[in-house]
Amino acid sequence: MAQKKIVIGRDARPSGEMVSQLVSATLQGLGLHVIDLGLSTTPTVEIAVPLEKAGGGIILTASHNPVQWNALKLLNEKGEFISAEDGAEVLQLAQKDNFDFAAVTQLGSYTQNNSYIQKHINLILKHKLVDKRAIQNSKFKIAVDAVNSTGGIAVPLLLKALGVKKIVQLYCEPNGKFRTTPNHCPST
Repeated sequence: MAQKKIVIGRDARPSGEMVSQLVSATLQGLGLHVIDLGLSTTPTVEIAVPLEKAGGGIILTASHNPVQWNALKLLNEKGEFISAEDGAEVLQLAQKDNFDFAAVTQLGSYTQNNSYIQKHINLILKHKLVDKRAIQNSKFKIAVDAVNSTGGIAVPLLLKALGVKKIVQLYCEPNGKFRTTPNHCPST
């Protein structure tokens, strides 16, 4: 029987790597194969789940909440957020301790795959509604404020791939030092 896969990815919060390691180890303990995208955007994790034929995905982020927060956003096998009913079932399973860890000889595996931001960009470029030539000819000048999270990786790469020549990058280093003014929140 093929090992079940789970895709995970995270934003740039300081606790992200620690939470990612905890989640990965727990999933491996359940006998699941973890595909870790590392620093990634929410939509990128969403597209990776069906591309990897995974049973689901987990995005480690608290979205626009303050930097000290973190959370797990759960995805189904289609890369969509789980329903309220599925969420209630997950909580019931956790509360009842209704799960079994794998035998030591059947632990899950772990792989890193940092290619998905580029794969996501490639899918966007192939979309029938994306007119790269029109974008290039428009000579846009675009400012990107990624509040030092993963949008600072993905958005400038996407804009360059679309042919935007003038990109002003503000707070694009994914170091988790989110801006705290009202107009700045982490984008994932």
